[in-house]
Amino acid sequence: MNWFVASAKFMVKNKIRKSLLEQGQSLSDKFFNNNDSKIQKIALDKIDLKSSKNNLLYFPYKREVNLDLLINTINNYSNNIYMPRIFSNNNMKFNLLSRNSILKTNKYGIKEIDNEHYIESNLLNTMFIPFVGVDKNGCRLGYGGGYFDRALEGINMLNTKPLIVGLGYDYQIVNEEFGMSHDIKYNIVFTETRILSFS
Repeated sequence: MNWFVASAKFMVKNKIRKSLLEQGQSLSDKFFNNNDSKIQKIALDKIDLKSSKNNLLYFPYKREVNLDLLINTINNYSNNIYMPRIFSNNNMKFNLLSRNSILKTNKYGIKEIDNEHYIESNLLNTMFIPFVGVDKNGCRLGYGGGYFDRALEGINMLNTKPLIVGLGYDYQIVNEEFGMSHDIKYNIVFTETRILSFS
């Protein structure tokens, strides 16, 4: 991709990101509260978490889908949950969540686990990765920091790939193509009314 095309795509992504974030801010707390559990229940019905030993989740930020039902289910299966943690060199690692985990808040206001129990991304079985938007090919639009893209670089080259799952809302599904080669691509995305498969 030449510089001009890449620059144009970045501009499109920034415009879409701004629009989606504004839409999210305009929706009521009731909308999110009503749909969070609905989206999680749909995902729980379709994904085999019982046999998924190592799972990446996230602490919700702004209008991201809450994961309380998923966390409870995975804990009931005694499987592992890892959470993202960012570092000053703009890298991201994944820390083990336990009942006595010490939490801190990072520079963005997102909760993180403060321990040294990390996992390599190639050992994860299922990954729930938050998004601002998803394009028609399943490519993820995040907040623009590139943390997940860097942390998961090369994951598509693995022989056994983790299942990459997105949980979001209908308004975040974009009927455009804005994905770039470094963007994470979802296998499946769940919203309050839709199940979108990109495998």
